[in-house]
Amino acid sequence: MATGSGKTFTAVSFIYRLIKFAGAKRILFLVDRGNLGRQTLTEFQQYVTPDDGRKFTDLYNVQNLTSNRLDSVSKVTITTIQRLYSMLRGEAEFEAGNEEGSGFEAEAALATVRPKEVAYNPAIPPETYDFVVIDECHRFIYNVWQQVLEYFDAHLIGLTATPAKQTFGFFNRNLVMEYSHERVVVDGVNVGSDIYLLSTVVSQQGATVEKGLPVQHVERLTRKKRWEALDDDLPYAATQLDRSVTNPNQIRAVIREFRDVLFTRLFPGRSIVPKTEVV
Repeated sequence: MATGSGKTFTAVSFIYRLIKFAGAKRILFLVDRGNLGRQTLTEFQQYVTPDDGRKFTDLYNVQNLTSNRLDSVSKVTITTIQRLYSMLRGEAEFEAGNEEGSGFEAEAALATVRPKEVAYNPAIPPETYDFVVIDECHRFIYNVWQQVLEYFDAHLIGLTATPAKQTFGFFNRNLVMEYSHERVVVDGVNVGSDIYLLSTVVSQQGATVEKGLPVQHVERLTRKKRWEALDDDLPYAATQLDRSVTNPNQIRAVIREFRDVLFTRLFPGRSIVPKTEVV
């Protein structure tokens, strides 16, 4: 489903129907990182059931995991796949900070990581959940997390706006529903988008960080940070910008330009900032 067309709302709707009409006892909702879990919980709390009129959370318990302890009475469990793996390994605690980095950001680092092996855990048996909903399923690196995804004896349902080839491969090309950007705009769910191209010298030609300057390094998997002075000049290409190299001045330049043209060239006469995506 296209970005902004209501993937989470749709998921809450079919989860409600699976519980009420299909007899689903428990459903696991996997998210890519911690803040998406909090957003998903809010969606459940705000959802008004169409036939009953009460909120979803007034009818069924929903748990967004912040510890490694399952609530036995919750119909829906929301968690990151990182925490789930920790729980299946029998670990008592999991550092919440490890849930804030997404699998998308760590993709390059995970390419060299061995697949996560999962053994039977009697505290969380495979029959715990009837359905597993995988949000942003294009971001899960299936060669690494596949055993975690397939641990439960459950139907897997993936949600994404940008499916990759490995996503289709994992689900055997079983595309249940597709809602493209074009259809979303025609239906009036989303509005069309305008593209504003902004180029800088750095975004076109790259740049060089001079030797001796302190540079912050961030480990993709653990998000640990360390400062280190460069022994040599560090040239980087434009294609590395915002991937392996972050240039704060470049980001400031983009934001300043957006600020200056927002209500003059882009949206004259408006005072509210429309939904904007910077890529």
